[in-house]
Amino acid sequence: MKKIIPTIITIIAASIVTYLLISKDKPYEELYTIGNDAVSSVNKVTGLKVHPKVDDIEEGDIKILNFYDVDDVLSYSVKYANYLWKNEGYYITTNHYFGKQPDGKIELAKNSSENGRVIRINVECNTNNSFTVILSLLNGSLIMRNTNEMNTNNTINTNEVNAVNTNN
Repeated sequence: MKKIIPTIITIIAASIVTYLLISKDKPYEELYTIGNDAVSSVNKVTGLKVHPKVDDIEEGDIKILNFYDVDDVLSYSVKYANYLWKNEGYYITTNHYFGKQPDGKIELAKNSSENGRVIRINVECNTNNSFTVILSLLNGSLIMRNTNEMNTNNTINTNEVNAVNTNN
């Protein structure tokens, strides 16, 4: 019996050390897949060294990524949203004080490679050093409006106003 206890303790200690070494070196995702589409990851775009807590809902049509213990939430979240907008063809569909307030949020969208579907990405900042990225694959299409219309003061209105039409 005296030899069994030290053996069990040694096995437990070796298991803990192995787990810590393996989990520390876990690679960061380069892309998130949603349906048949791929989206650049937060880690790839921003260099953030935090593994998100990931929840897949509705057979992969919704993916929720929670990033906790982030030192500069606004910097990482704004850099990610700007990258999607400028480099991956996403349109800003709603903006609620994103980058201006600690709890701001933004929604981006573009047509999916799957006909009649839209990829929607919500980036939501939280006040507890965390932010959330929600990827959704929806039925519908992206409706574009002219953003260079003249307003009543003869100035050009360049605000992007886009909507996602979802057909359930």
